[in-house]
Amino acid sequence: MFKLIKNEEQYEEYLSIAESLIDLDPEPGSKKGDKLELLTLLIEKYEDEHYPIDFSDPIEAIKFRMEHQNITQKELASYIGSPSKVSEVLNRKRPLTLKMIRALNTHLNIPAEILLGKEGETIPTNFNDIDWNKFPIIEMYNKNYFPNFHDTKYKAKDMAEELMRPFLELTRPYLKFQPLFRQHVRSDSEADPYALLAWHAKALAKAVTKSLGTKFKVNLINEKFIKDLLSLSRKENGSKLAQNFLKSYGIHLIIEPKLKHTHIDGSVFWNKSENPVIIMTLRYDRLDNFWFTLLHEIGHLQLHLTNDYYDNFVDDLQYFGKLDNLEKEADNFASNALIPQDYWNEDLLTDFNTEEITSLAESIGVHTAIVAGRIRWENKNYQILSRLIGSKEVRIQFPSEFPC
Repeated sequence: MFKLIKNEEQYEEYLSIAESLIDLDPEPGSKKGDKLELLTLLIEKYEDEHYPIDFSDPIEAIKFRMEHQNITQKELASYIGSPSKVSEVLNRKRPLTLKMIRALNTHLNIPAEILLGKEGETIPTNFNDIDWNKFPIIEMYNKNYFPNFHDTKYKAKDMAEELMRPFLELTRPYLKFQPLFRQHVRSDSEADPYALLAWHAKALAKAVTKSLGTKFKVNLINEKFIKDLLSLSRKENGSKLAQNFLKSYGIHLIIEPKLKHTHIDGSVFWNKSENPVIIMTLRYDRLDNFWFTLLHEIGHLQLHLTNDYYDNFVDDLQYFGKLDNLEKEADNFASNALIPQDYWNEDLLTDFNTEEITSLAESIGVHTAIVAGRIRWENKNYQILSRLIGSKEVRIQFPSEFPC
């Protein structure tokens, strides 16, 4: 019959018996299984009373468990990683990751609050469908996604969950993880869903932390709105002015360079309880591409997001494959907004010159690049009019996103 542990000798005896039972791996509910369960409770009670551990020192907790359960560093490596990681952790040269903490909590039975260094703290359990190792952490590190992380890119990869969780927690109202989020993708290639999620989360984090101070109203996207917006295209820093213009209407315009394997020009979100968010990659540094992409996303916002089609639209505007009705409608919205049908002359597609293009742009009140871009797009010929499309004139207006 086992009794409450009164001294160190009895503690060591019970610990030895418990370890021999663990080696037998008894079935729960069996005689030996019940004996192991009782011994474990008695041992933990004695340890709690005689070996209190400082909540701020999880490493001492690990060393204590290793010593009293005769766990070697090699055995510990099977729980938390390579022998080198174990050595770095025990020598306080590498922080514990959430993945390590879960393993130590499960296999060494060290309370989560001790491993996390805070009384009452629990291990996060949400985002269970996320595989943190699939995020392109090194590319994100190189693009300064984690400005407050001051270790190496390889340590960053090891701490993917810790680095990504703040983004996902902050943007949870926008991103619906079903399986990552409900989206309409226009692309001829399958985008990497984790790269896409990381890109969206980074961009949306910018929007969530910036208050516009203006509530968006759908009925404000009208003919005057479009005309006033496009008049900015004629100004030297028109793309930047467009960002401020949209802000005054309660619309975020976020510039976020793309990650590899995303193949996108823009995206638009609106979850009804927040301000809409238009995100642009400026994948192609041209004025004609900027204005068409912007108007395409505004088209989705007005025509589709107001009718609960999707949570967001993701667009690769270089995709000329078979488009569904929603994409055709957004394309038509953009084309007609940029150059109203009454102004468009089909003869320009085969018989054009700089003077005629400039004259048409002036009569509409838009930049020459918009007309030149339309001719190139209609002809599917991107070798013509290259001097008129505003090459390398957009990114320069957003130096913080595209530093020299």
